[in-house]
Amino acid sequence: LNKVSPKDDFPLPHIDVLVDNTAKSKVFSFMDGFSGYNQIKMAVEDREKTAFITPWGTFCYKVMPFGLTNAGATYQRGMTTLFHDMMHKEIEVYVDDMIVKSGTEEEHVEYLSKMFQRLRKYRLRLNPNKCTFGVRSGKLLGFIVSQKGIEVDPDKVRAIRKMPAPRTEKQVRGFLGRLNYISRFISHMTATCGPIFKLLRKNQGIVWTEDCQKAFDSIKEYLMEPPILIPPVEGRPLIMYLTVLEESMGCVLGQQDETGRKEHAIYYLSKEFTDCESRYSMLEKTCCALAWAAKRLRHYLINHTTWLISKMDPIKYIFEKAALTGRIARWQMLLSEYDIEYRTQKAIKGSILADHLAHQPVEDYQPIKFDFPDEEIMYLKMKDCDEPVFGEGPDSESQWGLIFDGAVNLYGSGIGAIIVTPKGAHIPFTARLQFECTNNIAEYEACIMGIEEAIDLRIKNIDIYGDSALVINQIKGEWETRHAGLIPYRDYARRLLTFFNKVELHHIPRDENQMADALATLSSMYRVNRRNEIPTISIRCLERPAYVFATEEVVDDKPWFH
Repeated sequence: LNKVSPKDDFPLPHIDVLVDNTAKSKVFSFMDGFSGYNQIKMAVEDREKTAFITPWGTFCYKVMPFGLTNAGATYQRGMTTLFHDMMHKEIEVYVDDMIVKSGTEEEHVEYLSKMFQRLRKYRLRLNPNKCTFGVRSGKLLGFIVSQKGIEVDPDKVRAIRKMPAPRTEKQVRGFLGRLNYISRFISHMTATCGPIFKLLRKNQGIVWTEDCQKAFDSIKEYLMEPPILIPPVEGRPLIMYLTVLEESMGCVLGQQDETGRKEHAIYYLSKEFTDCESRYSMLEKTCCALAWAAKRLRHYLINHTTWLISKMDPIKYIFEKAALTGRIARWQMLLSEYDIEYRTQKAIKGSILADHLAHQPVEDYQPIKFDFPDEEIMYLKMKDCDEPVFGEGPDSESQWGLIFDGAVNLYGSGIGAIIVTPKGAHIPFTARLQFECTNNIAEYEACIMGIEEAIDLRIKNIDIYGDSALVINQIKGEWETRHAGLIPYRDYARRLLTFFNKVELHHIPRDENQMADALATLSSMYRVNRRNEIPTISIRCLERPAYVFATEEVVDDKPWFH
């Protein structure tokens, strides 16, 4: 019956768009139609076409059965007709899955009432066992949506992580199929799983090698903490980071928040070049990768200006080339409908997303936390500290300390900071300030210098001690910051603290802060020229008094060994 049925081309909603639209809300109700397809009646003249034989006789369907080639499109057309004025505003509909979404609980009650009236009017029924009302997060088409973004379904991750190493072609295809469904969460999936993809080439047996096992384990490790993706916001440009390798390409689509200082990851893409594409020059590969990524991400790019970050500028190559060959003409035609601007990586200074794609070796990558503002990701640095990559540094459970102090006197201004290791060792840092400042600014500079050094050491848990009650309490938020010159210091210090898992700030008396004070005072008294030349101070350990080896020669008749 399906072979001879004319195909209904009514489109199903784009899953990515539907999930993104849902995740922009705060309160959700998830509903499922009760035997959804069976709620649509078959045309009388078509009922006999669904006839089937049983031991008790020949029967036919009076309602639309599951399994018909056009069942999904028919049901979606019906739902779109009934709820067209509510879709993409108060509700989202994907075949028999319905989601009511809102920004507040009051709105949610109003939208639910409107939804139930519409269901009652058209005599549609719901399955109460699959309905959830008024929740802050829930499962939708294999994803978890909530106010904080889009997460991969833990059940799908658990199923992948429990899979044994595949040994047959069917098992390999099953593993890659599961990964493909959540590929928007996986950075460089194609390059990482390259050895496994090669097992499916024609005329090649399934031989599970050490490289395959390494890729298999890498993906499982990555999925221990997959990123949280954020839906795009209208009116802000998107940022596309494009990485092109010899045999594959990787892409991540991101967007800055309202402050312009943090980036959100929206979507990951990766692709293996075909045999023909792999023989392109690197610039043509970049053009090919951009064209393919733009086509895959069209539903995002068509509504936004997009900043392209890559090692080469494919836009200039495609649109300024005098003689257009076949493939360049195709790429030009494909990309002409988008507003894509090439930007250098320096234009998006300090971006962790860019650093990850451009510099992180594929065979040794680690998952980066992309759970934004309240989940620790990314912030564009304002100073020269190196933001930590997930998994780097000392034990994440170890506790470190930081002591800081600033000094302003007749000789100048200096700052000192000391990082205390879990075993009690001291790591000192000091600097002379070459600009006019108050004592409070010097204290803030010392605190920030110590925090940045702790970030460079990839420390996760830290206790911060200082003898400036003003600095400690302003950063903690317990004191109000009224001086305009201190507000940027307070805000910057708070942003830096988001790199740590746990931070505690403590005010200590001045006499307990003598080591940091000595460093600050010392640096304030040293003159530093414009070339930053300063004497190096090295501290040696002397285990004996100086006079011990200053012995005089004794002259007598006894041998030397007496």
